Amino acid sequence: MIASLTGLLLWGTTGAALARSGWKKNRFLVAIGALIILSSPWLLGLLSFPSLATAGLACGLLFKQKLRPALAGWLLISGTALYSSALGVWAFDIYALGYAPQVLLIWCAISLALAWQQDHKALALAWLLALALFPLGVLESVNLWDAMLDPMAMITGAVALLRCLKR
Repeated sequence: MIASLTGLLLWGTTGAALARSGWKKNRFLVAIGALIILSSPWLLGLLSFPSLATAGLACGLLFKQKLRPALAGWLLISGTALYSSALGVWAFDIYALGYAPQVLLIWCAISLALAWQQDHKALALAWLLALALFPLGVLESVNLWDAMLDPMAMITGAVALLRCLKR
């Protein structure tokens, strides 16, 4: 019950942040934000819950925090490594580390330090919140990776990196 409420809260926060940041500039973002808020059960079936990283990235839009190339690249590399190993590209499954996350804490420390150094406080705070909530069992998954990274965060990193390279 708590996990499903947490997930709906994450979808609502992500959608509201996207809608709020694009309200004056981009009506398309407003439509996507409204769609996310209104259709969260449908999105749950399609994408599962957003990670706290995705919520942090969306909240970063509200506070006008740019996703700089180093952090965007880190999200892209981390997501690529995680999802390619989960699909069997490698013999070692990185996703399995999230069930007993002692080794994963090294990745968490690097990620937190990088987010803070790159001045993306919303993402850093979202990751800290994930680390605080994970041992309490109130998140939707028993795997820490699900709170720290998801495909939407990885794609956001890829898009931000491409935009930086395009300039």
